Amino acid sequence: MKTVTISEIEYNNMQQNIFELQKKLELLQDDEFIKKLDLAFMYFFNTKKGAITTKKVSLKRGSAKKIITYMADDFTAPVNDFKDYI
Repeated sequence: MKTVTISEIEYNNMQQNIFELQKKLELLQDDEFIKKLDLAFMYFFNTKKGAITTKKVSLKRGSAKKIITYMADDFTAPVNDFKDYI
């Protein structure tokens, strides 16, 4: 295993970031916070509790005319980055 050396300032910054992330994670595990977050979501989206609504979007052929102005000639060609996976 390779050993990496960092400065004490960088180490302290990383420790502080880890501490802040742990505090945020604790908030997400707090039931009261989750209830408040759920209530804010309901007010924001004007939905009833437990009812998340989705709207269907109907697409028609030619609906992107004058929106998509260019498509590369090799649009369907395999991407070199994914050759190992194909």
